[in-house]
Amino acid sequence: MATLSAPRSFAGLSPTALVLAGSMLASSLWGAWATREIVMLGRREVVTVQLSRIMGDFVEAEARSGRPTEETQTRVAAYLKAVEASVQALGKEGRTVLVAEAVVSGGVPDLTEQVRADVARRLGAPGAGRHDAR
Repeated sequence: MATLSAPRSFAGLSPTALVLAGSMLASSLWGAWATREIVMLGRREVVTVQLSRIMGDFVEAEARSGRPTEETQTRVAAYLKAVEASVQALGKEGRTVLVAEAVVSGGVPDLTEQVRADVARRLGAPGAGRHDAR
């Protein structure tokens, strides 16, 4: 004897309808997330930092300091790490940081002095503006 099996369903919906509903829900969630990310990108501030000027000033001051080569190398390495950490912190604050030497447009805020002050703070230097290697 042949028995008729009832069509499979969940909450009265066929498997095809369930798959389509799940797909639509996933697409909607992805669309909401993508829209939020795009809107947040539009709010990012683009800034410049003159890294060559910061590093040039520091290296020049170190050259005039008369310190031994090993100590100078250690100080330059620490300074480079502090500069990198400062620029990364700007990026984490929602900014896109461009190297000023590579920027053609002048309509972008320059945060070179802010980075210089932050590097001095990270290195524990007295004063927060200019580097003094004396």
